[in-house]
Amino acid sequence: MNKKIALLMIAAVTAILPAVAVADVMVTGQLSLESYHHHTAFYFQPGPNYYAANSTNSLGWTPSNDATMGTVDLEGSYYVQTEMINVLDLNMSISNPAAPAAFSGLYLNVSSSDFPSGTIMVLSTSQITFSTLQSTSVTSYTSGDPSIAVNAASLSTVVAVDLSQNPHLLITGFAPAQTIYISFLLSPGLYAGSGAILTGQFVALS
Repeated sequence: MNKKIALLMIAAVTAILPAVAVADVMVTGQLSLESYHHHTAFYFQPGPNYYAANSTNSLGWTPSNDATMGTVDLEGSYYVQTEMINVLDLNMSISNPAAPAAFSGLYLNVSSSDFPSGTIMVLSTSQITFSTLQSTSVTSYTSGDPSIAVNAASLSTVVAVDLSQNPHLLITGFAPAQTIYISFLLSPGLYAGSGAILTGQFVALS
């Protein structure tokens, strides 16, 4: 697969509490990474439709054992719109059942983006259809705006963001073990060489 877009995912675990250590990130399988610290962790892995998208060279996922969680290779087209639903999973996972009381929010921040406008990432708390992907309004983001809220407690939550805007998101209300589905809609455009960095950080909210 020719690399056209690289989306790097970096995992970190912190809290606004004393005496809480940063988790170690370890490779646990061929396509996922997970923390074995005694607090909440998250990891990415291929979603239900990953292999269908991968077979058309529209999407690739390569896990990493360095500072990043992995690289997502998106294949946009200059002539047509590319749509991929439920292709990646963002999984919440814990090794200590009491941990969610101390970790109540997950920040996902996009930075250093040079994606073309219309590079849409959609987060949903249940699997979506192409119709939902097409009809969900994009939440606009400008640097300095409050983080875009994602309510993981509702099964009807669908939030779309434009990666070219370097959006910041805050996921709250997630269960101790929960999956958030990631979909993409790529407007026609030139994607070769584009990229962004996606960082994730758990925090305790007041």
